[in-house]
This record gives sequence, C-alpha cells and structure tokens, in this order.
Amino acid sequence: MRTVSALIFVALVALTGSSSAAEAPDIARAQFCTAIVDREPGDAPESITAGLQTLYFFTEILNGKDSTVSHKWFYNDVPIADVSLQVGADRWRTWSTKQVWHLAPGTLKVQVIGPEEQILSEKEIPLQK
Repeated sequence: MRTVSALIFVALVALTGSSSAAEAPDIARAQFCTAIVDREPGDAPESITAGLQTLYFFTEILNGKDSTVSHKWFYNDVPIADVSLQVGADRWRTWSTKQVWHLAPGTLKVQVIGPEEQILSEKEIPLQK
C-alpha cells in the first residue's frame, strides 16, 4: 500500500510541475524617450529627428527580481546592440541608450528579451530627417 501511495505522490508532483521553470518577468512599460528624469522617461516621441545625439529605451519590469533581461537594438532590422540589464527588485526601472546622431532615416527597434530568450516586448520608432 505504501508503494502505491508513493507512486501516486510522485505522479501528482510531476503533473503539478513543481520543477517548472521560473516565470518570465512582466513588462509594465517599455518606450523610447530622449531623456530620463528621476528614473522616469522624460517624453514619449512618436518619431526621432536626425541630429538627436542619444536615444533611450526605458523599461519598467515587474516580478523579475534577480533575473537578467536585455535590450536588443535594431536599425532597419539589422542588430546594432545587445545590452544586458540586471533586475534588482520586483519592480525595477531600467534603460539603455544608443547614439543615433549618425544614422540615416530609417527605423529603430528594441526588443526586450527575457531570461529564457523570449521576447517580452518590442517597440519601433521612425528616424526622420
């Protein structure tokens, strides 16, 4: 009888997924901006004008303490940067930057990539003359 009970217990543990992978962090906000003020995005432009020196990508992460996310930057769908960001608390605001003054008109994109290499968020912004 103990053997049957032990087998049932093992089967239940397997079915409930007690060894499941950690859940992906949640992205509360993800946006381009031209400045960070007091750990918040200073604006939310719909496009970027040529001549701008630095572009920021701001991300607010929930439930991601002690994980790592990354910002993968693309220019016209070509990868140009991959920035690893440590998440230090259950609510964490972070950002990465890219110098864009030298880029011709096109499209910038950032993907927020989770610890399991999944895309958590993706945003695009046009770069205009």
